[in-house]
Amino acid sequence: MTRGHLALVALPVAFNLVALRAETNIVLTPNDSTFHFNMVRWAHLEIGRGHVPLDGWFPYLSLGSSQFHHYQSLAHLLTGYVSMVTGSSVAFFWALYLLLALWPISVYVGFRLMGWDRWTAAASALISPVLVSASGYGFEHSSYTWRGLGVWAQLWGMWLLPLAWGLSWRAIRAKRSLALGALGVALVIATHFLTGYMALLSIGVWILAAPREIWRNLSRGLLVGVGALLAAAWVLVPLLVDARWAGLTQFNRGTIFADSYGAPTILGWLASGRVYDDGRLPVVSLLVLVGVVVCTRRFRHDEKARAALGVWVLSLVMWFGRATWGATVQVLPGSDDVQFQRFVSGVHLAGILLAGIGAAWLGRRLFDLARARVPALRPLPAVAGLVLVALVITAPAFSQVSAYDSRGGELILGQQAAEVTDGADLSGLIARVKRLGPGRVYAGLPSNWGRTYAIGSVPVYMVLEANDLDQVGFTLRTQSLSSDPEALFDEANPNQYDLFNIRYLLLPSERKPAVPASVIATQGRHTLWQVASTGYLEVVDTAGPPIAANRTNVGVQSLAFMESSQLAARRFPTIAFDGGTAAEPTLAAGDHPATPAGSVDEQAPHSDQGDFSGVISANRPAVVLLKATFDPRWKVTVDGIDRPPIMLAPSLVGVAVPAGRHAISFRYEPFPSYPLLLAIGLLTLALLQFGGRWLPDVIGLASRALPTLGPRKGLGTAPDALRGGADPPSADHGQSGDDRQQQPKTKRKPKQDQPQRDPKQRQG
Repeated sequence: MTRGHLALVALPVAFNLVALRAETNIVLTPNDSTFHFNMVRWAHLEIGRGHVPLDGWFPYLSLGSSQFHHYQSLAHLLTGYVSMVTGSSVAFFWALYLLLALWPISVYVGFRLMGWDRWTAAASALISPVLVSASGYGFEHSSYTWRGLGVWAQLWGMWLLPLAWGLSWRAIRAKRSLALGALGVALVIATHFLTGYMALLSIGVWILAAPREIWRNLSRGLLVGVGALLAAAWVLVPLLVDARWAGLTQFNRGTIFADSYGAPTILGWLASGRVYDDGRLPVVSLLVLVGVVVCTRRFRHDEKARAALGVWVLSLVMWFGRATWGATVQVLPGSDDVQFQRFVSGVHLAGILLAGIGAAWLGRRLFDLARARVPALRPLPAVAGLVLVALVITAPAFSQVSAYDSRGGELILGQQAAEVTDGADLSGLIARVKRLGPGRVYAGLPSNWGRTYAIGSVPVYMVLEANDLDQVGFTLRTQSLSSDPEALFDEANPNQYDLFNIRYLLLPSERKPAVPASVIATQGRHTLWQVASTGYLEVVDTAGPPIAANRTNVGVQSLAFMESSQLAARRFPTIAFDGGTAAEPTLAAGDHPATPAGSVDEQAPHSDQGDFSGVISANRPAVVLLKATFDPRWKVTVDGIDRPPIMLAPSLVGVAVPAGRHAISFRYEPFPSYPLLLAIGLLTLALLQFGGRWLPDVIGLASRALPTLGPRKGLGTAPDALRGGADPPSADHGQSGDDRQQQPKTKRKPKQDQPQRDPKQRQG
């Protein structure tokens, strides 16, 4: 009987394991999973070379970038290490399947860690897999599956966030391990920045949940928050140090990805049930409403109820985004990079908790009613009946999600069939490209015919990415400064092919290239073409005036050059980036030499290792251009002597050379301080673990001089039991229905000078 609640956890896990089983099939993916899988394969490759893949040159997208340097990479690192045993395909697809299938376990454990009773946590676990939102990107199957959006890194953040909530709550309110609280939040940050942002903001809610103990909460909350930031310093510090070199695409500006949907739209969805139950009966939405009512009634005396409401409201406010709050969001750290529409995740997780609270409250009322009507009713059949009622109520939600996942499985089978037929023809041409030698491949863009040129449901430019080819076309997926210039690529301009070192074209056989090209081979309905290119290295002139740009506008600022005769003449403007000084041009104003700046005699590009070298001959002082994204961590040598890299339009890297023959080397050097940052993180966690008893007192010394906050109107004092680390007792909270029935009932005679209260007023 006491374990009956576990059925509510086991049932959604079993449902997920069955409904999502097709997700284990190794197949091309038509969404962001292609990009994440590519990161896992790169990590696998680096580990195989004996490197720890914390940083390095990620060459495959947007002319390359130091992707791991600017991105939440812990999930990719861990999966990369697992892949050394299982292979990268098995590791990636099974990680997706198991994390999504076992998600109810995380919900249950996380909410139990927060002090919620087992039936509330179990009811939340039951509800967790069936959310469906109008916006997408929330904690729902469609955010992660093959048929959905493929935001694989967020899946890791989703799994860890309930645990981070539970551990940070216990650290702040129950005087439990500060180290575990900080570690939980740090892991969320390192796997998914936006979910980690939510975890950090939630600490503020935990601090305010018990105003009576605000100073103690504040000291412990600061230790958890700062400790989490220091524990995650290995991923945060490199990001912050080089933040201005991480592209911020112009194409998101003014869209929901940067601004979210605004309060009117989101509140409209909330009222109509489309935040939790889009396209079906609002089962979860009604349970959330009951949970809100229950927590509102408990607000004065139950700090956990205040916390649940607080984190839900906070998430809603953040989800409203820039569309509602405008420039005021600038007060938030890193607001320029925050995609506010992703805060639907906090609305979802807090909603799952509120729905669990509402469901548990209804279950207890039904349990009490049944025992009152049928005194002989034993607890076991009563609880079994309640579980059955819960399944009947949630059946429409499970049915909808099951149909969605089932259709996804059918599409996966269709994709597999396409890959062994049409895909096999394309694979033959891809193998031919790999044998032919270095150069980028182009197979269309999402903004043109490329979006419909596909193998099954997967565009060919994604297939190229899945085969680890350096390509142009799968745009806006990395923090590369070249993301916007790539998206502005004009396939009718032959000079831009050489600018991006596009050497190969993969086109449907009925389509002819927009520029002069020669056929290499045709297989099935696919044709491989070759266009002229000078390679990854080229000797060029630079000419003024420089272009002033930063990470938000480097594409649009360089567009005029990309479309000009200046590009055809190989006279590149330098870039004064983010207020810096541009390199001096090699040509004086008005110079128009009739001969080329020089030639490349030899070149040895190893793009997957971030290493490009060659021998060039310069006819005059010139610049050796590397057709890869500028990054300040390029180490450049000319004849073995270090020289500073310079930035050329649209976002490329070069080095100035005098006239003559020179040996050139461009090599990306990873961020050097990872060992120190990892050591700081480990020392921080050790200090929190072994100094957890006295650190809050040290931080609280200053606060002791301030007047203690008394109970405010409308808020009760913190329970005495909680000050000692125990969960607070409550009339109908913190216990299962059968537990409450077994409590001995004692009557206390009211004082003579106080009126008696109706016992019903104590019900939550």
